[in-house]
Amino acid sequence: MIGKSISNWYKKHGRKDLPWRLDITPYRVWISELILQQTQVKTGTEYFHRFIKKYPTLESIKSASEDDILTLWKGLGYYRRASYIFQAKEIIFKTFGGIFPESYDDLIQLPGVGQSTAGAILSIAYNKSYPILDGNVKRLISRYFYQKDFDEKVFWSLSKKSIDQDDPFSFQQGAMDIGATICVPIKPLCNQCPLKQGCKSFKLNSFPTLRKKRVTKKQVNINFQVIVKGKTIAMTKNNTLGFWKNLWLLPHEIVKENKPTTVHNLSHRQLNLEFMSLPEGENMTFFSFKEALNLTTPKPISDKLLEICK
Repeated sequence: MIGKSISNWYKKHGRKDLPWRLDITPYRVWISELILQQTQVKTGTEYFHRFIKKYPTLESIKSASEDDILTLWKGLGYYRRASYIFQAKEIIFKTFGGIFPESYDDLIQLPGVGQSTAGAILSIAYNKSYPILDGNVKRLISRYFYQKDFDEKVFWSLSKKSIDQDDPFSFQQGAMDIGATICVPIKPLCNQCPLKQGCKSFKLNSFPTLRKKRVTKKQVNINFQVIVKGKTIAMTKNNTLGFWKNLWLLPHEIVKENKPTTVHNLSHRQLNLEFMSLPEGENMTFFSFKEALNLTTPKPISDKLLEICK
C-alpha cells in the first residue's frame, strides 16, 4: 500500500523539473547521485548543469583526465567523489566496453557506487526493483514504521518491502521527495503527506530522529609554507596526506604541534592549519597568481590564495 501511495503522489506532485530527472539516462542518474552525496539540491543543481554541459554523455567523458573532472568539482568539496567518477568511467570503458552497467553486481564494482547508489540507478534509469537508503528515505522509513534506532539490516528490509513493484521509477523518486520536502527533520508537514493514515509516528504524534554515530576526529596538524616570488607562488600536488588526493596545495608538512590560524573539519579528521611565509627553497614549482587561483584546491587553500593573490 505504501508503495502505490508514494508512486501516485510522485506522479502528481513530484519534483520532475530537477535537471537529472529530465532526459533520464543511467549516466545522468549516476552523475547526479555522486554530486548529491553530502550536497544540498540547490548547490547540486548548479554543479550538475556545469558537469553535464562539459560532459553531456558517457562517451563524451571517455577521454577526460582526473584533473579535468576535479576542475569541474572545484568548490563542491568531498573531492573523492570526483576521483570516483574518473575511476569508474575508466572501468566502464575498459571492462564493460563503454556500456553503462545495468546489473547490481556490475554496478557495485564501480568506485563510489554503494548499495543505495546502485539501487537509485537501477530504479530510476532501468525501472528495476531495488531498494535505496539515502538520508531522506531512511527518515521516512524510521517514521512510517516508527523505528527509533537505526538497524541497517532492518532498514534495508523495510525499504525493499515498501517498493512499488509495478513502478519503482516513480516510487524511489517519490520516496526521496517526500523525505526531502514533507517528512523533514524538524516539524514534518504531515497534513501534506500521502502516508499519514498508515504512519505510526503520525498516530503517536512522536517523530523519531535517528541519532548519528558520534565520531572522534583525529587531530592533524599541518604547516603550510607560503613561498612567493614576485607575482608567483609555490604549489605542489598532494598524494601523501591520505586526504585531498591529487589536489593542489601549498608546500606543507605534518607536525606534532603548531599554532593554527585555521581549523578545517573533514568527516573523520580535524585539520589544524598554520600558514607561514618562507623564503624560496629548492625544487619548487611556481605558478602565476592567476594560474594558482585556477588550480583545483581544497577550501582552506583556496581562501588563502584569494587572500595572497588579490
